[in-house]
Amino acid sequence: MTPTITRDADLCIKCGTCVLTCTKSVYAQETKGSIPEVINPGSCISDGYCVAICPKNAIVHSEFPEGYVKPVDAENMPSSEEVLELLRTRRSIRVFKDKPVERQLIEGIIEAARFAPSQDNLQTTEFIVVQDKELLEKIVQAVGNFCADFLAKLRNPLMRRILPIAMRVPAQVVAEFVRPHFEHYVAEIQRGRDPVLHNAPSLILFHAEERPMALADINASFALHNAALMIHAQGLGSFYSGFLAEVCRRDKSVQQLVKLPENHKVYGALVIGYPRFEFKKWPERKTPKITWL
Repeated sequence: MTPTITRDADLCIKCGTCVLTCTKSVYAQETKGSIPEVINPGSCISDGYCVAICPKNAIVHSEFPEGYVKPVDAENMPSSEEVLELLRTRRSIRVFKDKPVERQLIEGIIEAARFAPSQDNLQTTEFIVVQDKELLEKIVQAVGNFCADFLAKLRNPLMRRILPIAMRVPAQVVAEFVRPHFEHYVAEIQRGRDPVLHNAPSLILFHAEERPMALADINASFALHNAALMIHAQGLGSFYSGFLAEVCRRDKSVQQLVKLPENHKVYGALVIGYPRFEFKKWPERKTPKITWL
C-alpha cells in the first residue's frame, strides 16, 4: 500500500536531508534552497529514514504517526569497546539450569530481533516461541524419528544413491558427516538424553513466508544475530541450531508441532536458557585474513 506523505512547508527549512537519505528517490529538490517535493510515493519502503532525519519534524508520513519516531538516547549508546566486549564474550551455551526463562526476557529478545535490517525494509521475519516442556520434548522425539527414518532409507542401496541428490549434498558428506551425526542423535535420544535442545527451557524459531526476492533467509539471519547478542546481554545463554532449522524445513511433523503457517519456512532456531556455568574468560580467535585494496 502506498503511504501518504506530506510536509509542513512552514516547518521545512529546505535542508534537503530527506532527499539525500532516501534510498528510493521518493523526494526531489528542484533547486538548492527550495522545498523538497514528494515525487514518487509508490517507491517508499517506509523505512522511516526521512522522518528520522528531518530536523524540524516537517514530514508527515502515514506509516509513522505521532509517537512512532523516538529521539536517540545518547547516554545509552555503548562505546566501541563495550560493543567489542559483548561480541568477544558471547559463547554458544549448551548446558542450562533447570529454570524457565521469563516471558519479559523473551519479549526483549524479540524486540532486539525486530530491529535487524531487512531487504527493502520488508521485515519478513516472524517468531515462534516454544516454552511448553512437553512440546519441547515432542520436538526432540520428532527430530529423533526424522533421523531414524533417514538412516533406515540409507540402508536401501537405491535410496543411498538417491538421497544425496535429493538433499543436494555429496554422497561422501552424507557418509562421513550426516550419517554418523544422525546415528549419534538417535542413540542419545534412545538413552533418554536430549542432544537436540540440551534440555533448554526455551526455543525461538525464526520463520517467514517464502516469496521471491524477499531474501527471507538473510533477513532472518540478521534478526537471529541481534537476538543472540541481546540474550547474552541479559545474562542468558543460547546456541544456534542449524540442524533443527534444517529438520524444520524438511519434516512435516515438526512443522505441525510448532504450528508453522502454510508457505512459511524456518530459517533459524535459537535454543535459550540460563547458563549453568559462567565464563570468566574469552579465547582469542584466528587472525583475520584481510585484503586491502
